[in-house]
Amino acid sequence: MNLPGNAHTRRTMTTPTSSETRDALQTQWPEAMSELDSDDVDLVWRLLDAVKSTTDVEIEVRDIAEGEWQVGVCLADRVGTLSLVSGLLTAHGLDIVHADTFTVAHSIGVPTLAASTPRRVRQRADARALPRRRRRTSYRQTLVQWAVMLFNVQARSKRPPDWEAFASESGKAGRQAATGEFDAARLEVIERFSHTMQVPGPCPVQGYGGWVAGRLPVDITTDCTTSADHSLLEIKSVDTPGFLFAFSIALSSVRVNVVRSRIRTDGDMARDTFWLTEPSGEKIESDRRLEQVRAAAALIKQFTHLLPTAPDPGQALRQFNLLTSQLLSRPDWTSELEDLESPGVLEILADMMGTSRFLWEEFLRVQHENLFPVLLDIPGLYSSSSRTVLTDSIESLMVECSGHSERVRALNDFKDRQMFRINLRYITDRTDRRQFGAELSTLAEVLVEKAFELSMASMRSQFGTPRLEDGTECPWAVLALGKFGGSDMGFGSDVELIFVYEGEGSTKSASAKACPVPRYGAGGPQPTRTSTFFNEVVREFLQVLETRQQGVFEVDLRLRPYGSKGAMASSLAAVEEYYRDVGDARQFERLALVRMRPVAGDADLGRQVMLVRDSFVYSSDPLDIDNIQHLRHRQAVELVERGGVNAKISPGGMADIEYYVQAWQIACGGKDRSVRLTNTLSALDALQSGGYLDGDLAQRIGESYRFLLGLVDALRVVRGNASDLNIPDPETRDFHHLAHRLSIEPPSLLSRHIAEHMASSRSLWDELRPPGLV
Repeated sequence: MNLPGNAHTRRTMTTPTSSETRDALQTQWPEAMSELDSDDVDLVWRLLDAVKSTTDVEIEVRDIAEGEWQVGVCLADRVGTLSLVSGLLTAHGLDIVHADTFTVAHSIGVPTLAASTPRRVRQRADARALPRRRRRTSYRQTLVQWAVMLFNVQARSKRPPDWEAFASESGKAGRQAATGEFDAARLEVIERFSHTMQVPGPCPVQGYGGWVAGRLPVDITTDCTTSADHSLLEIKSVDTPGFLFAFSIALSSVRVNVVRSRIRTDGDMARDTFWLTEPSGEKIESDRRLEQVRAAAALIKQFTHLLPTAPDPGQALRQFNLLTSQLLSRPDWTSELEDLESPGVLEILADMMGTSRFLWEEFLRVQHENLFPVLLDIPGLYSSSSRTVLTDSIESLMVECSGHSERVRALNDFKDRQMFRINLRYITDRTDRRQFGAELSTLAEVLVEKAFELSMASMRSQFGTPRLEDGTECPWAVLALGKFGGSDMGFGSDVELIFVYEGEGSTKSASAKACPVPRYGAGGPQPTRTSTFFNEVVREFLQVLETRQQGVFEVDLRLRPYGSKGAMASSLAAVEEYYRDVGDARQFERLALVRMRPVAGDADLGRQVMLVRDSFVYSSDPLDIDNIQHLRHRQAVELVERGGVNAKISPGGMADIEYYVQAWQIACGGKDRSVRLTNTLSALDALQSGGYLDGDLAQRIGESYRFLLGLVDALRVVRGNASDLNIPDPETRDFHHLAHRLSIEPPSLLSRHIAEHMASSRSLWDELRPPGLV
């Protein structure tokens, strides 16, 4: 029967085949033809004779036994064609038991139009004779390289395959490959593949007999002597789902052609043989190239063995293919691929890639050089690092650097590796959410301090050492706000900061002693005011601490005095003026400063700033709640897409709980210092312990906040976007991934949880308002 997309399927037929087709097969693959039985040879001939255009995909299906079929496919050969067909078979719930594939050079007639000589039509009495030009069709023989594939497949379920859908999808993939859109075709096949690899239930490997935990024994050999024209690769191991798909994609990444393959499966064991050439068609004889193929085969065999255990196998395979493509282009790829086979490494990789687009987009896609030091340090994934350990580690890196640019590079490489390690610990369930937030915040403290020190050193080399009017060196402090201030950073959190220096002066004071040599070297000083110096330091700081993706570890200074109109760094006097009872600070800043804490610089100056904070935040002046609710309304209207629901700032989002808890802290913190905590959950516990909040209410708030905090993290992990916190439509694949990441099944249950927790958050102000509000 004819099917959409120029793909055709039929039952076994006895269509005669041309002698040219038979001769081509016998000449190019005499050994292969001798290994096939007569029915298979006839099928190959029929498929080749049936294709008429390079965009045709010819398919023939034959019943073999109950739940088993032979599938013949013929389409124009391109590098990676085998991966498309084998991937679609797997995507349609079929295991490849046996396979024989060939590439065959075979001519087809390409139609051309030629004009005939004009002839006159019969002339009517009332009309002139008009010339008419007839067209005749001629055919030009064109040699085309075809891929002919014979598969014996078995269904993994009792439901019969949808052969019409398979033919339609194969036709589309074949046309895309033939017209130069192979990458698009591959991504679509991976998406289809992903659906069939996800098996419901607590054990994601159900349905794949023979799967065992641990490293997979694999025997890989190469042979350059048996065939005069091809290099042979043979792989013996336990059968793994999706291997032929993944391996043929990897071979196309290193520009290796599969001109023939023979797949044989006996029970759970597979013996796969591939005949390979260079893209030019020449035999592969370079030891380096053969080692490349062997290493790729070993790596992918291990990875596909673990693929069914990944939370999202399709995503894991897609990212893994991109990673291997990048690695194979590097000069030291062989040692790195061998490292990836280390015990435990591939398990982590499959888990991570099947869970998170965030880690791929933020780390691996642009900096996979940081992958191996983290993955190979398995013990490091099971333990957290204290601030002292992190500081010592970065100091040792600085000692080995010879200049400012090298130190900046070392600092950011350290940041990337440590962020990746901490994120990976959480994604693979080696730490809980609260510990995860604390670890990221501790890392941020160390990075902020070292980045500011580097910036200070750079500015000292230009301006000298900043001093107060009495000649003493001017102290500085850095204070954190937001999730950083609350020691509760998550995926994609930004770093909210305020920079403060003690007072005015200059980098050249008449009463000062000679300036000491800066820690990292000095240049000729250009004396300037202390205010100018520290503003330049902050500008340099923003250049030193790099961010690879907007919103991820991005420095945010919008909460500094006077916001974007204010100075980058503020003097202590300016801070006191801004936050005094008749100063210019606004209501929402009282809420924001609840989570302020010093993280770097002079401890005494940090304490003085906190005293200013306390007098402003915890004063007896009532908090204008109407102003806060007006702000929340504007956030929801102006910052959320129409019709969308944002997990953070829509009504009932995470911000409602944070504002509510902070309002209670302000109301009670004037008399009770025990509630002046920067972490939201810790403050909630303190409010309950102090008798300010009813235990049931506090528990309900805590449950909703933990849920929304996890939801925000999961959105960033699944989506790979730090700023897009809009909840996807429940019918989309992203929503299903979100539910899977949160371990909530079925996905409809996640919809119910979101609705319940956001409704609870919206109702807080109506149920019990903090005292002393206006």
